[in-house]
Amino acid sequence: MALTLLDLYNTAASQEWSMYDDDAVSGSEMEKSLIIAINKAIIDIYASYDFPFRERTHVILTVPNVCEYDMPYGIVKCDENKNMCVKCNNKNLNHINNISELTWKHGLPEGFLIKNDKIIFYPIPSEKVIITIDYFTLTIGETIQGEEIFALKNADDMLIVPVYLEELMKEAIITRTMLNTIASESDENFSAYKKQADKAYKLLIKCSKGVGQEKKVLL
Repeated sequence: MALTLLDLYNTAASQEWSMYDDDAVSGSEMEKSLIIAINKAIIDIYASYDFPFRERTHVILTVPNVCEYDMPYGIVKCDENKNMCVKCNNKNLNHINNISELTWKHGLPEGFLIKNDKIIFYPIPSEKVIITIDYFTLTIGETIQGEEIFALKNADDMLIVPVYLEELMKEAIITRTMLNTIASESDENFSAYKKQADKAYKLLIKCSKGVGQEKKVLL
């Protein structure tokens, strides 16, 4: 079972703090303000922690004499030595800070430079080689057609999350949506709602870590 925007919307709308109807069956029946609050909650959670299910590997098959390629939609992962995980034929490439100081030549790539949404390899590949980039995706879900998306907009848009984390993720999103819906911290119930959201979030993180894994929480 996948977590869809419609499911998250109706669950949020059914909470005691909600002012919305919880019987929506299509996107046209969903209130825009609640959709915005749900998406903000998702972004807050996804951006706060390096969830394993956000890890991807982008594969580039180089073209001879072409050094510039599109970057994936995400943040490049770093290894335990703080080196960016960009490899050519499974060998780490060096990160180049200033490519203008180099003399251009052709050969097997030894380094790379990231500029905006492009990655530039040095030396210029003289043949076809496989380059992999390990990264954390910035997309949060996908459409019914399988297209990756950065926000849930349609009723059947769904989150990218493992099945075993779906209920925990749902609870974390709903409780954080609750905070996003309450406009002022002066609300008499804000403190209690925040404790509920923090508890749901911490439980999600605990179950996402895996055995023996320590990862930094950014929230």
